Amino acid sequence: MKKDQCKKTTAYLKLNLTGKRLILRPFKFSDFKSCQASDKNRLPILNKFDEPISLGKSDYQEFKEKIKRHRLRGKARIHFIFGIFDKKTGEHIGNLDLLTINQQIGWGNLGFHIQNQYYSKGYASEASRLALTIAFKYLNFHRIEAAMEMDNLASKKVAIKIGLKYEGVRKKFFPHKGGIDMRVYATNAIDYK
Repeated sequence: MKKDQCKKTTAYLKLNLTGKRLILRPFKFSDFKSCQASDKNRLPILNKFDEPISLGKSDYQEFKEKIKRHRLRGKARIHFIFGIFDKKTGEHIGNLDLLTINQQIGWGNLGFHIQNQYYSKGYASEASRLALTIAFKYLNFHRIEAAMEMDNLASKKVAIKIGLKYEGVRKKFFPHKGGIDMRVYATNAIDYK
């Protein structure tokens, strides 16, 4: 490949995008108290997809170790994990990740996890749009998909809202519980605007 054909990627720790209401960036050690407060302020479990984010349940040393692992995975271009923060208050809203499925062709999976006290405010959509910008503009992914359980209607709504197109169902993709089917939505760098 010629030098001018290969775009340079941005280092994981330098990725920091601001949206209308949110900041999407790698976690810092100083985010510990914000993550704990976010976890403490959760509402009771709302549905089967509502799980606490594990960062808020850690003590500071465990939190630091998790962030160090995030940084190693990001540096290795295996898994890019971002915190979602309120632009005005700095509150931790949730997490978002881009998992590399195949590095050679630039294929990744987008996932997000919003704390339940922030549900139904459009945060997942805003953060996911920022993530697509990061994926295509700064990390040189070619294809990003979002795979979700068949009855996860909230994730389906986000995928459609951010412009991902329905591609089909992966039958019995996860082996537990007799096999779980996954609905797949995706876009690529050519079609994404």
